Amino acid sequence: MKTANFLKMFALFLAIGITSCTTEPTDQNEGGNNNGNGELILSADESRVYENTIVTFTVTDAAGANVTSNATISVDGNDIGGNIFNMVGIGTKTVTAVVGSDNANSLTVEVIQPSFTTKALIEDYTGAWCGWCPRISQGIIDVHNATNGENVIAVAVHNGDSMQFPLEAQMRSQFGVTGFPTGILNRDAEWQAVTGSTMNVSQPMALLNGTRPLGLAINSTMSGNSVSATIKVGFDFDTSDMKLVAMLLENGKVAPQTNYTNNWGGVSTISNFVHNDILRAAFTDIFGDAIPADQQVGGGEYSVTLSANIPSGTNTADMDIVAFVVDGSGKVVNVQHAAVGATVDFD
Repeated sequence: MKTANFLKMFALFLAIGITSCTTEPTDQNEGGNNNGNGELILSADESRVYENTIVTFTVTDAAGANVTSNATISVDGNDIGGNIFNMVGIGTKTVTAVVGSDNANSLTVEVIQPSFTTKALIEDYTGAWCGWCPRISQGIIDVHNATNGENVIAVAVHNGDSMQFPLEAQMRSQFGVTGFPTGILNRDAEWQAVTGSTMNVSQPMALLNGTRPLGLAINSTMSGNSVSATIKVGFDFDTSDMKLVAMLLENGKVAPQTNYTNNWGGVSTISNFVHNDILRAAFTDIFGDAIPADQQVGGGEYSVTLSANIPSGTNTADMDIVAFVVDGSGKVVNVQHAAVGATVDFD
């Protein structure tokens, strides 16, 4: 008897289940644009750009399908006739999209002017004993005498003399320096010579072309045998994997310089050679301290205060700070320099 009742109840539940399954409506093809629930999602490959930058827009439905080809996309109310638009005019642009009778979310694209001057770095691997090294010394002078040449910033990394930087060997190894003199531009390329006495001035000057997404500001003070520096990095756009390098340089060091070039009158020893831009100390790891990821934000600033000890024998009356940012590959993005005790703002 109990078995029979159980079978009857089982049959009843089975019938109810079949009826429920067959009468439940399907969610396919629902919504005004056949995308599941009527929602469209508008996105852009950039949300903050320089003027005359191409921005690409994409429209997807709620299921993730790309429906851009069916969309009418407008910037500030004007149909752009596709999904690619050259952003002209400084300011905030409002972007909308429609597919049929369905509207996507609106979004904005901020169009900005570049905020920072582009600068470049020469690291001069040199030594007072090196007869061909005045070639790069003269090359730096020639660069600085060129129009805007002050925006090419030099650092002299000495080897084998009283001005040698303690981490010079590690730097040489990192950047593939195998002989003297060697000039490394933006930690990316070797500076080429034209003759035994002259360098290719146009090569570092070409690095000043174009824009850079970030810039630097420096403020410093000296107290006793140390220098304290506040360094700021400003960002036009969100970035990632950036590192900050900051160095202390000495200028005006008079010491004999061996000379095989035609420069300085072609004398074999320049007895009163003035050595400038001498790398004396580092405020950071010489290959860079990581900038916190949450500080690399477009329109924002990262600020850090660092200190370095002044090596004995340094001409403290004439010292500079050079600070620069390198990207994830180690290449220089932008550079700034300032005399110790002076303030140089973003430019």
